[in-house]
Amino acid sequence: MKNLTIFYDNFCPNCTRFANFIQKLDWFNLLKIKQLRNPKQINSAEGIDKSLAEKQMASFNGKWHYGFVSIYLIFLRLPLFWIFVPILFLLKISKLGQILYSELALKRKIIPIHCSAEMCEI
Repeated sequence: MKNLTIFYDNFCPNCTRFANFIQKLDWFNLLKIKQLRNPKQINSAEGIDKSLAEKQMASFNGKWHYGFVSIYLIFLRLPLFWIFVPILFLLKISKLGQILYSELALKRKIIPIHCSAEMCEI
């Protein structure tokens, strides 16, 4: 299976928790997880629709994907979640998955103030 690069919104606590969670379950090292709002990591993302990626999780496996399709592609690479793949596939083809994902993405919290030793955005 081809590697998948994921760009998650690191200003969103839920997105950060999800990224950390899936990284622990990536037993075959098929996921490369990057922070969307980290200039060092986003500069390598040629062709990404940054405004869409700020609203929906972005993933790249030779082609850009956003939202529920990214979640589906992540779960395909995590053996622990293979039992859910048939349900996710039905949600994907029916477009219900994207509708549900969009509702969750609209209600997420963004915390725009981030400081580190190198930079501070206050």
